[in-house]
Amino acid sequence: MDQKAIRKKLLEELENLAGRSDRIEAHWRDEAPPADWSELAIHQENDEVIESLDERTQEQMVSIRQALRRMDAEEWDTCSDCGEEIQAARLEALPTTTLCVRCAEVRETLNKS
Repeated sequence: MDQKAIRKKLLEELENLAGRSDRIEAHWRDEAPPADWSELAIHQENDEVIESLDERTQEQMVSIRQALRRMDAEEWDTCSDCGEEIQAARLEALPTTTLCVRCAEVRETLNKS
């Protein structure tokens, strides 16, 4: 597993997400609501979609920053629940994960209950 390459990929993704966040912020700052009622309804629906996108963007940025901090602390490949090593293939596929497969399955099972 090439941790440097994964770090680079995470930093690139963080930069892309920051750009998206800036565009969303500009939308909120620059957009004036329409005066027409039907256009206002469409505008509000669009705002709900943009708000959801913004929330997801912020969540992704937090996850990436946490993964980068875990890399810096040399804890990136350690499960936050059991302390065992997270498999390299899992980290390559999900670089922001904090759980090994076993602990992720346990959490998923508990969340379904």
